[in-house]
Amino acid sequence: MKKILTIATAVIMAMSMFLLAGCGNDSEESAEKPVVYVSAAASLTDALDEIIAEYEKDAECTIEPNYAGSGDLVQQIVGGAPCDIFISASKSNMDQLEDEGYIDTDTRADILRNTLTLIATAEKADVVTMDTLTSADVGTIAIGEPETVPAGQYASQVFDNMGITDQLTDKIVYAKDVRAVLNYVETGDADCGFVYRTDAMLLDEESGSIIGDVDQSLYDEVVYPAAILNEAPQADYAADFYDFIQSDFAREVFEKYGFTVNF
Repeated sequence: MKKILTIATAVIMAMSMFLLAGCGNDSEESAEKPVVYVSAAASLTDALDEIIAEYEKDAECTIEPNYAGSGDLVQQIVGGAPCDIFISASKSNMDQLEDEGYIDTDTRADILRNTLTLIATAEKADVVTMDTLTSADVGTIAIGEPETVPAGQYASQVFDNMGITDQLTDKIVYAKDVRAVLNYVETGDADCGFVYRTDAMLLDEESGSIIGDVDQSLYDEVVYPAAILNEAPQADYAADFYDFIQSDFAREVFEKYGFTVNF
């Protein structure tokens, strides 16, 4: 009996060593894969995550996305943060990097378009319209921080062109990005807010409602330019993923989430 237990113990130990060795190899293989860093506008989160998941199934590299307001991303890149590909929700942010020599201009392309949309809490859905923003019915309006969030810049343009900026000064609640605006409305921290149509589509129907798209004549067209950086740490792998985000698969994903595709 003792001999049988000894043999069984030896077998278990051998199997454990084999499994540990296998896990070690997997970890080593994973660690050896180069990482492509993608800095992308927060409004791209869901669509790009789905595209990345599909790409990584057969890729020789891993993709590390960094989502934030486009202006914040520019500051990070200028500050030295690793980045191979930048996808902005504003031409001006990409223009800044181009003017300062950060991007490969041959790779720059306007790949997507979006629409500014007004959303409101469920409680305020019946009273919020573009015409009632200045009324007592609307107490708080959430927008992205205009200095760093393109959606906030577009919303500010709308207010200026409507001639109501001064009347809204005490109502505005600033957010770090459009996803934060969406959250403010869903949680009731703001009566209404301005996000992209693609974000509005994610709104919890029990918490809020889509009021409607904003008249395009009131703000600049929402364009998403993309480019590979001149000093991309993984330029070759970045080029491959850059091609993939302009593939037929990516097109279907972007369109599913409400983007207008330009490729």
